[in-house]
Amino acid sequence: MKDRAVSFCNFVIYWSMIAIPVAASFSSAAVDAFIGFMGVSFILKKILTRDAAIPRTPINLPFALLVLVSLLSFFNSVNLHSSLQGILKLMKYSLVIFIPAAEIRDRRHFIRILAALLFGLFSSSFDAIYQLITGFDLYRHHAYDSIIGLARLKAAFPHTNIFAGYLALFTPLSIALLLYHFKGRARMILDIIVITALFCLMHTFCRSAIVGVWLAVIVMALIRKDRIILLLAIVAALAVPFLLPGNIKDWAKTTGSVSEFLLNKERFVLYETSFNMIKHHPWLGVGVNTYSLNYQKYKLHDTSAETANTAWYAHNSYLQMAGETGLTGLLIFIWLLYLFFSRGFAFYRKSGDNLLRVCCLGMLMGTLAFLVNGLTETNLYYPKIATLFWFQAGILLGMIRGSENNALQG
Repeated sequence: MKDRAVSFCNFVIYWSMIAIPVAASFSSAAVDAFIGFMGVSFILKKILTRDAAIPRTPINLPFALLVLVSLLSFFNSVNLHSSLQGILKLMKYSLVIFIPAAEIRDRRHFIRILAALLFGLFSSSFDAIYQLITGFDLYRHHAYDSIIGLARLKAAFPHTNIFAGYLALFTPLSIALLLYHFKGRARMILDIIVITALFCLMHTFCRSAIVGVWLAVIVMALIRKDRIILLLAIVAALAVPFLLPGNIKDWAKTTGSVSEFLLNKERFVLYETSFNMIKHHPWLGVGVNTYSLNYQKYKLHDTSAETANTAWYAHNSYLQMAGETGLTGLLIFIWLLYLFFSRGFAFYRKSGDNLLRVCCLGMLMGTLAFLVNGLTETNLYYPKIATLFWFQAGILLGMIRGSENNALQG
């Protein structure tokens, strides 16, 4: 009976890890359900096997310290219920980091997860193109967003910028596989996935996500010493001013400076507000998950009616993190990223398996693009794509562990 129960738990964990990236293309609720199935099964398996060991990864300690600092920030919180919700989010993120890091079984399992990531990327991109053509997406019947007369695609995601963060996270992986691994029919399929994803990314008009992916391709080309891709990326950047829609060119003439064109004037108020929070609570912040609740208290002035009587996010993941959990929380997160990238690049340099090397590079570059996007968006605080950010980190760490244990050998 015990063996059958453990076997069932393994089955649920195995397929939940495959289902999560597919479900992400059409339903946040489905993602949360599969995380729940995976988490409960993992805990039950631990109880049945009497195995209390926590999967060991390079980011265990900094992630635990992030949770600790978030708990300490309760002392400054204006709403303990909201802060408790922030802790629960961190607990969810811990599941999608440490379960994949421990439970990728073999090469076939990893390839199935990889295929699910790529399928989810294509599914959401196809949905967005359908939305552009018909006015509504296929899965949720959401209309596209609109600004200055331009259609901003969002597929089944709640907002265009959230969809852009999703594309920034996963598109570099598909680009890396297209350029440096797959051949023949598989490459033709990846051509379609990459072209549709890039088309949708450009039609989100999310500047930081586009720059993030562009920078990821530049870094990828430098690492691979690929002069052709490097040249194409530079040419594409130089061509952008000539290819911008007329609506954007007309709007640009109404902005007062380059910084206003790049950021929008509302963001300056948000950034000043964040610095004011940090000034008053530099070490532990105003309380995890309470930035929007504190916005009006620490706001210094308004630049438009949009920032007047509204609860805003910081539109910068790092300022929001410092505002909520202090400079302590931000520095721990930077340390976590340093350990994560160091581990990833160390594996990339020494691995002899081209598929795993290219996947490692693609996931690292997706993380980089997502973090660049976070300079003007609070993508680490949008639950749907924040969950996927940590999920991809867990997949990468699980891939490295499996490779070093010879579980992913071809």
